[in-house]
Amino acid sequence: MLALSAYAAQGEGGRRQAATPLGLLDIPASPRRVVAIDSRISLESALALELPVVGYSHSGARPWVPVPAEVPMLAAPADLEQILMLEPDLILCPDTAPHSDWWPLARLTAIAPVLPSNHHLTWQANLARLAGWLALAPLAERRLAAHAALIAAIRGRHGEAIAATRVAALYFDPLKRRAMVCSAGTAYGQLMPAQVLAELGGREVGADRLGRYGDVALEAFGDVFGDVDAVLLLDFGDGGPQALAGEALWQRLPAVRDGRVQVVAGNCTFGSFYTAGYLADAWQALYARAAA
Repeated sequence: MLALSAYAAQGEGGRRQAATPLGLLDIPASPRRVVAIDSRISLESALALELPVVGYSHSGARPWVPVPAEVPMLAAPADLEQILMLEPDLILCPDTAPHSDWWPLARLTAIAPVLPSNHHLTWQANLARLAGWLALAPLAERRLAAHAALIAAIRGRHGEAIAATRVAALYFDPLKRRAMVCSAGTAYGQLMPAQVLAELGGREVGADRLGRYGDVALEAFGDVFGDVDAVLLLDFGDGGPQALAGEALWQRLPAVRDGRVQVVAGNCTFGSFYTAGYLADAWQALYARAAA
């Protein structure tokens, strides 16, 4: 067994102090070996800031995220000995449950300094906060400006449809036969479909019409989705859209009956810069469909 005591690698070069929610941390001024515990917010933020990632955990990187081919996916939940063997000089980890197996932030601090993300913050806030700790604010600002320009272009093309269309972003659980709606205000925090929709100025299903985690039972489809004009349907690759297509209550919905459903491949419920761009394109496709 490897002893998880002291930092495994201090790296070369200088150090800097970062004032974080975890306290004042001593971190490398130019990290050389970064581990991202979350393949979504942590990994995407690291890549957007051009950090040298040597491994990531949780789940496979999404196809739209430009992970270098040589960067491995690590064990999930995180294996601390495996991470120690990589000799990271910086670790990125959500602060969701710091003593859990999936997000073991408290134990990771024995290996290397840990910078946290928070799923109750927007992706922009998480990226800007990380960039501030690492003195990479100009790079983050360029990323944010590029995304803002994309959003402005979509609003310019589809402003009328955005204003006139009530939408829902959802995925279907084929085992429990229920929809999970990615609206703002659920217990899941800042879900990416809702964040990007808010940037566009779109109109979504209110969280007050949903279960705590955005869930909608099959028998409530008519009540919740009856006034929805168009649907962004997330396809996790688990057969959800195919199972949903066989449900009579789904087929009766006006948006479905009129062909105003845009399927987007992949789990894009959480993420950062790259998922935001991916979803912006998906929302644009839905609004174009709704206006046709």
